[in-house]
Amino acid sequence: MMEEKLDEFSFKELMAYSIEAEKEAKKFYSDFAKAGLGALVKERYKSLANDEEIHKEELLKRYEEKFGTREYEVPKSDELPPHETSYDFSNARNIIDALDKGINNEENARVIYEYMGKRFDNYSSFFRYLALMEKGHYESLSEELALMEGEIEEGKKGDKKAVESFWKGMGSEQDSAFGDREHMR
Repeated sequence: MMEEKLDEFSFKELMAYSIEAEKEAKKFYSDFAKAGLGALVKERYKSLANDEEIHKEELLKRYEEKFGTREYEVPKSDELPPHETSYDFSNARNIIDALDKGINNEENARVIYEYMGKRFDNYSSFFRYLALMEKGHYESLSEELALMEGEIEEGKKGDKKAVESFWKGMGSEQDSAFGDREHMR
């Protein structure tokens, strides 16, 4: 269980890990927003990136209050889940894989923040609230993934048209969420 693994880390280490995770999450969602062309898609992922930036800044503020610096060192350990990674958003499979990775990372963040809320009483409400926000991200991304996979399964088998039909209503009639990219076929 993840909680047993988290017991090995100090408050300082878990804070540093969480700050870095939020920083990487912002980059992940910003890249997703840049790849999308539909207005609703772009704004949705910009909003997620903004949430992650706010989380990072709030974590940094508390880190600085406690340790007198905004400089942090991320613990090197296989016991902590990996942070978001960069993705190539150029085809349906990559987009689905990216959404799936985002879902997993949001769930990991929720679990870690819930754990921190239980373990560190002085920050309990703060971490429980962050966990609630991450749960919301997890749920909305899960619904989005299910919707997208459903569209693709309806006879289009992951081709460019499947992605475009899924996202068509999210932007103008002239664009799809991820543009007219020849290599999405």
